[in-house]
Amino acid sequence: MKPRRIILFDLDGTLTYGVSSTRFLFRRAGDEAFFEFLEKEWLKDRMGHLALAKKVTKRMAGWRARDVERSLRLIPKMEGIAKTVRVLRKKGFYVALATLGYELCARYFQKRYGFDEARGTTLEMKGGVITGRKMKIFREREKAIFLRRLARVHRLPLAQTAVVGDSRTDREVFKIAGFRIALNQDGFLDGLADVDLRTRDLSLILRHL
Repeated sequence: MKPRRIILFDLDGTLTYGVSSTRFLFRRAGDEAFFEFLEKEWLKDRMGHLALAKKVTKRMAGWRARDVERSLRLIPKMEGIAKTVRVLRKKGFYVALATLGYELCARYFQKRYGFDEARGTTLEMKGGVITGRKMKIFREREKAIFLRRLARVHRLPLAQTAVVGDSRTDREVFKIAGFRIALNQDGFLDGLADVDLRTRDLSLILRHL
């Protein structure tokens, strides 16, 4: 059936709770200090997103996809993800997921919770192992491009789209979506959201959709 509306979720800080998927993977690998330093440099605008992603991807060389998935089972998550996706789909939403982090992580959430589509930064895999090469970054502006493409494919106006996010990486897509929900946001979405929530239960967004 043709969806009546589209909703796009961020991953890190929106579906995960208190930690990004990439940082958690490095924590599980016993190498969190490496990622923490780079993340702080990026947050202080002393390092670009591309430079950070290249360094992080190179460091992940040799990691196995199956071990990444096992780690993601343990990451702190929002409550009510499965319920939220299920109810939204029953309401006629096409439920998508996009992250500046790794599409590998987004795909795990897609498979586990039933999202219709997922996008993120891609990396080369050989035999189920990350090579650390041929990374293709998913930039902040590409969330907005992705939402526009979904609207065009499903022949829906942007007025019938919604977005859920938490940080500065969601600013561009918040500017074009028909309805914007900020969830446990970091202050960068002030003045951009229609709804601003602080909660551990994702299903509370259903009251507004």
